[in-house]
Amino acid sequence: MQRLFLLIATLLLAVLWRADSGHVPNAHPALAMLPLQMAWAWERPEDLRWLPGDAGVAFVASSIMLQGDEALVRPRTARLLMEPATARVPVLHVDMSGREPPALNEAQLQAIVKELLRIAPGANRQVVQLDFEVRRSQRPFLARTVAAIRRSLAPDMALSVTALASWCLDDAWLAEGMADEVVPMAFRMGQQQHELRQRLRWQGFTQPYCRQAAGYATDEPRLRRLAPRSYYFSPRSWTAAQWQALHAPTKVRSP
Repeated sequence: MQRLFLLIATLLLAVLWRADSGHVPNAHPALAMLPLQMAWAWERPEDLRWLPGDAGVAFVASSIMLQGDEALVRPRTARLLMEPATARVPVLHVDMSGREPPALNEAQLQAIVKELLRIAPGANRQVVQLDFEVRRSQRPFLARTVAAIRRSLAPDMALSVTALASWCLDDAWLAEGMADEVVPMAFRMGQQQHELRQRLRWQGFTQPYCRQAAGYATDEPRLRRLAPRSYYFSPRSWTAAQWQALHAPTKVRSP
């Protein structure tokens, strides 16, 4: 019995160590080379040369507006400065017009695939990201798009996709293995934000494939770390002081 107890204790410690070290079972090899702290750089001027060496940047390299039958491509024009060695993940951001609802046709799907393949060489860690939020009725189009991207990418290139937080809780619809990394955004969660934050604070994301990474916003109350890799969104241009404050220990309030 004593040996059995020691064996179980050893296994539990191993599991806890793997979780604490950020180890993700069966993860794409390229993700192992990606830092666990990532700054999102949106379409605006950014100077990130101050970023610590153990952090990386996921930057919007191009945007696409789906409008009617069209897919309007807009490559990044805002200046982005980084140290040459900084880990870089190109992001393709896809929007959908509210005035002219998109047809979500094959031509638009192929335009997304083509543009993502075009920006992929900008990655120096073999990871590229798709940022594409859809309504419930548009989910089949997103699923087909991700599948087409995965078929077109080289096997050594990992595909990361962002997701609404609800997609990783009760409204789970993403297929296991749909992408190499799913990044649920634990911010801007709409009318149910308070309820969702409470749930995330106590239980985290319920879907296993949503536990590799998570996104947070600098202008919302801090949540506990929900996954090994963290992506941080800032509504304004990044500063070194802002990054340092983000990673400062949280203060414990006295009763």
